[in-house]
Formats: sequence, structure tokens, C-alpha cells
Amino acid sequence: MVRPTQPTLTDALNSNVPGIHWPAVVGARDAAVLALLFQMESTQWLSTETLHEQQNQQLGALLDHARRHCRYYRDRLPDNIGRWHEIPLLTRADLQTQADAIRASAYPQAHGKTFDIATGGSTAEPVTVRRTALTQLFWQAATLRDHLWHRRDLSATMAIIRQFPEPMDSTQPGRWGGVLSSGPAWHLPISTAVEAQLRWLRGVDPDILLTYPANLDALLTHMHYEGAPLARLREVRTVSGAVPPALREQCQQILGVPLTDLYSAQEVGVIALQCPESGLLHVQSEHVLLEVLDEQGQPCREGEIGQVVVTDLHNFAMPLIRYALRDWAEVGAPCSCGRGLPTLRRVVGRTRNMAVSPQGKAFWPVLETRRMLEAIPHLRQYQFEQTAIDAITVTLVCTPAPTVEQLLRLHTVLEQALGHAYRWTWRFQEIPIPSGASGKFEEFVSLIAEPGVGASPISSSKSVMGQT
Repeated sequence: MVRPTQPTLTDALNSNVPGIHWPAVVGARDAAVLALLFQMESTQWLSTETLHEQQNQQLGALLDHARRHCRYYRDRLPDNIGRWHEIPLLTRADLQTQADAIRASAYPQAHGKTFDIATGGSTAEPVTVRRTALTQLFWQAATLRDHLWHRRDLSATMAIIRQFPEPMDSTQPGRWGGVLSSGPAWHLPISTAVEAQLRWLRGVDPDILLTYPANLDALLTHMHYEGAPLARLREVRTVSGAVPPALREQCQQILGVPLTDLYSAQEVGVIALQCPESGLLHVQSEHVLLEVLDEQGQPCREGEIGQVVVTDLHNFAMPLIRYALRDWAEVGAPCSCGRGLPTLRRVVGRTRNMAVSPQGKAFWPVLETRRMLEAIPHLRQYQFEQTAIDAITVTLVCTPAPTVEQLLRLHTVLEQALGHAYRWTWRFQEIPIPSGASGKFEEFVSLIAEPGVGASPISSSKSVMGQT
């Protein structure tokens, strides 16, 4: 694949108004995004207390609207915002069974047209969320904020490997800059085999790579084996998945570039952006109220891990109030950058990716890919499935199948890493393990009852890295 030429000056200055090239004039929609971004450049420096006060004002309007226009919330919302924590959590099952009742019978016309977003999730439990042009405006503004924070060169070439809602042409680039003119964005479905992904990436020769953390792990291992990293690469961006510290280290060691993370969900948009100074994840408080709750359903303190609960502050078409994402995250400290936006230290993972000890204790699996490769050097991919409280099935992709000695070494690594004795079942195959319904690969999957708020996860600095 031939690398496309950089956009010309005329391309960069193209205007929304025919016959006008400079100064460039954007359309009404793009102007609204830029106006919102301009406001957010100021609000990010407000104190955390002031941001909370502003959120409460918006919450008051949202709760009043939901009481009047949503059957689901009519008897679920207190009159006093001080009783916020009495509001029951909204679950994915609620979105599946009560969608009509959650949707508002009316919403402000100024919020623009509505549209539906369908998300399958990692467990193939589809939900459909109704959003408005206003909620999409905040999504776009947060994306532009991310570009500005990290001072991205808008003329750069971006390669995107992920799941797409509609089929994408991998031979024709789009643009990634949103309302701003940018370089080309090449797209490849996540279902593409890793070896084919590498060939495609070397043809595109991108400046920026965007993909899921688990897929990046697979790419890095193949690059480690085969050498010849991407010569022009400046940055790797990850979305929709927990980023283990070891993955950041691998990215720097193998590719020589930093990894930038973004935390989002289809249901609510961008939730948190990585701080360019500290690396902490700044919650996008202008449009999202985020809670991290402990096992009693109370707010976690700095350094504690709890369940992520979000409220979309501006979705009046289908209010998502205290929506449990089934993600777990660690609360961060106030950031040294000076922004008042609260922080997460890290997103740990999804509920169903937690392991349970034979004693019934929920915890995050701890394992380093490096130690697994030391046991089985030709290992290409792996996946854990906890089938019972004391049983785990391990699927290994490697050719040839591991020897008895290699399996014994791996067994020792796993027992030490997980800290508990399990009954192990081994499966060997040559073909790659497919991704889940969401297009993302899951390294550890629990098939027993999911822990929710009330579980007691063990804090861990690392999580399982399953694709190699």
C-alpha cells in the first residue's frame, strides 16, 4: 500500500462556504463543537468543588425532567438531591427490559435530533440507547480536547484497528480530525488476523495507531518475534479496555513510543481522558457524573478500587441515571497539572473479567505475559475461563503443542501468579481465539456468577495480559 501524500494547503483551508478558502469558515454544527470546546478550555481549570456545584445544577434539571417524562423514573427519584445515593443503580438488564419506560416521552427541541446507538458488549447482551445531537456534541468536543491535550499533529496519518458499526473500506482513508482538517485515517476491522494486521500496518506506515489494549498486546508480541517495528510511529492510542502497566512498558520498549489511553462507553460517550502531564485519567465532568462505589455502595476514597457508575448529564431523550457500567476502576489523587477535573488512576477491568478464589473472594487476576513466554516460548495467544469456583480452563494457541515439561512450568507460573490452587484444564489449538461480540478480546472470562457492588476486589497493580 502506497502511503498517501500529505494534504495540500488548499485542502487544509477548505471552507464550509463555497468560494471561501481563507480564512476558513466552518459550518454551524462544527462551530457549535468549537464553541463548546472553548468553554471547556476554561471549565477544566475550575476547582473540583466548583465543578461539583455546576454538576448538581445540571443534575437538578435532569432529575426534574426524568420524573415528568420517563415512566421508569417516576417513583425512583427522590425530591431532594441530597438523597442521591438512595437512587437505585440502573443496570444493563434494565436497559434491555425497560427501554421504553426509560425513554422520555418528550425532550427539549434545542437538544437536536435523536438517534439510537446499539452496543453488544462483551457478553453479547445488546442494548440500544437513544441519544441526541447535544450528547454527540459533547462527545466530539471531548475528542478534540484529547487531540489538543496531547498536541497531536493534525496532518498525521492514523491507523485504526477496532470494531466498526458499519463495514469500512480498508483501501480508502477517511479523516480523523473531526471538525478540524486532518491527515488520513485508515480503518481495519478487529476481526483481521494479527499477522494480516501487521502487513496492513507496514503498508499504511502510520504516525498514530489506535486499537484495543488486548489487540495491541498481540501486535507487540508479533513485532517482538519478527522485528521491524513501524518506523514512522509517534504514538499508540488505546480505547475500550483496561491498560495493564506492563503493556505501557512493552509499547515503549518495542515501539519506542508512548501509549495514550481514553476511557469511553458507547452508552455515554467519552468518560475520561489521559492527562498529558501526569498520566492520570481526568473525568470529563462537563458532561459525565462518575461515581466509584465500594462493596457497600459508598464512594471510594483515593487509592481504592470500586465499581464505576455514570450519569449522562445531558441525555434528556433517554436519561441514564446512576448507570452501572460493570467496569472497575481505582480512584486517583488530585492531579498536579492543576485541572480540577477528578481523576481515575486506572480502569482495572470489567466485572466478568474478575476471578473468584476457591474461598469465594473476587479479585483481579495477576499475570505477566513475559513469564508465560518463558514457560512456553512459542505461545501465540491464550485465554482463561473460570468454569467453577475451583476450576479454570486454559486455551493455548501454539504450534506445536507444548511439552509436558513446558506445561508444568506454566502451571507453576499460574499458581504463583493467581495465589490459589485450582483444577486446571488445558486446551490446545492452532487457530486464533475469536474476539467477543463487541470485537474485543477477553483474556480472563468468569463463567460463574458475576460479583457486583458487594464484591470485594483485591487491589492489583497488574492484570492478566492474555493475547501474546
